[in-house]
Amino acid sequence: MRVIAIVVAGSLLTTENVFANSHKRPSGIKGVDDRIRVDITQYPWRAIGRINRSGSFCTGVLVSETEVLTAAHCFWNKRTSRWSQARFFHFVVGYEKGQYAGTARGISYRTAFKTLPNLKNIKLEREDDWAILKLDKPLGKKFGIIEIAAGNGKAYLSQNSQKNTIYQAGYSRDYAHVLTVHKDCRLTDYVKLKEKSPPVYFHQCDATRGDSGSPIFALSDKKYRLIAIHSATARKTTGEVIGIAVPSEQFRSALKE
Repeated sequence: MRVIAIVVAGSLLTTENVFANSHKRPSGIKGVDDRIRVDITQYPWRAIGRINRSGSFCTGVLVSETEVLTAAHCFWNKRTSRWSQARFFHFVVGYEKGQYAGTARGISYRTAFKTLPNLKNIKLEREDDWAILKLDKPLGKKFGIIEIAAGNGKAYLSQNSQKNTIYQAGYSRDYAHVLTVHKDCRLTDYVKLKEKSPPVYFHQCDATRGDSGSPIFALSDKKYRLIAIHSATARKTTGEVIGIAVPSEQFRSALKE
């Protein structure tokens, strides 16, 4: 397994790319902006929502009746340099332009850590950037649950040779009030960022701020399976801008607890 150095920088589909190029695009848009609008009443899109707190948000996806998967760094408050309490977060599902289909409040969350580290003193490694938020309502019972992929992460790289099999979906900061999808998203590598660390995905999905925690799906036999969640935009030492995603094997066992 190779080790690669990077620098971290901060189903009904419409066929039309609805986003004009009239504004400056964030660094997470890699080349042409491939994000498209989706029908959020359809599965799996209805199981994706925003995790809101005090004007900021991340993207989350229902993985059980009462649990949402997202990025761990969404719970770290940079202003206070503390981990925020779950009760300050609300998960809003079926959200579009101020309207929503359901909402629930956080009760607790768990991460890759037995004890939450002080991120003032240590760096959150990208392979550990996942969290499971427990909700006070069983939203998954009504809106659906996304199945977590069972395979090894490296196996899904081969699906890039097949068109329209990898999807990323989230609430981007520059289009915060609509869910968008990058259809035929491209995974580019499955590598270790450090010699002894578990591997992560590099990808070319158009994911920006707000997309943290957004699901990356593999479509096979007409079934969507969650293979990763988006963590960050980064830059290789070569200058290439990439996305980093946490593979499902990093958090799959935690969902059985």
